[in-house]
Amino acid sequence: MNKKTDLRILRTKQSIRKAFDELIQEKGYEAITIQDIADRAMINRNTFYLHYQNKPDLLDTCMNELLSDLKEAVVLCPISMIPFSISLLETVMQTVLEHISQNMSFYRSMLIDENRIYPFRAKMENIIKGKLIEGWKPAQENSSSEISKELLIEFLGSAFMGIVIWWLKSDEPLPADKVSSQFSRIVAYGHLRAAGID
Repeated sequence: MNKKTDLRILRTKQSIRKAFDELIQEKGYEAITIQDIADRAMINRNTFYLHYQNKPDLLDTCMNELLSDLKEAVVLCPISMIPFSISLLETVMQTVLEHISQNMSFYRSMLIDENRIYPFRAKMENIIKGKLIEGWKPAQENSSSEISKELLIEFLGSAFMGIVIWWLKSDEPLPADKVSSQFSRIVAYGHLRAAGID
């Protein structure tokens, strides 16, 4: 009996989230009502409130679950002994793009549509920065040429998110592995050298 109940709850939640995702794309988050979600999911309003307190609660749940999945995938990326090596950046970027491609419509709604949800980008960028900080290993403690760790992390995190948003906006113009390889080469060699300019 419990299994049947659990499956029913799972199906209802999936139906609500699917309806929510479709409506965000069609109308934007602000314009959606609970009744819109209930109608699209073919449930009544009371059923919605059995699972979520309100619309912001549903949004937070969807964002947190998606970002939790992303974080789990990124955590598994190996850390190189050299900070921000080509292999680390390439692996993290490819992992992120592959995750996005499996959840494309929701990421598009959260990151690039007119009604995008700004906290989502900040939370996603923090996951990326966290991974880069994990891989941080300064060259020499007293090196005069060493740049600020915070500056470097901020630069890489912003560049990373810029590439992700470009990839989404452009409808995946290159495969994830090519984007990842080219991004890591730009970071490793500088944009001019990576472009073949002396």
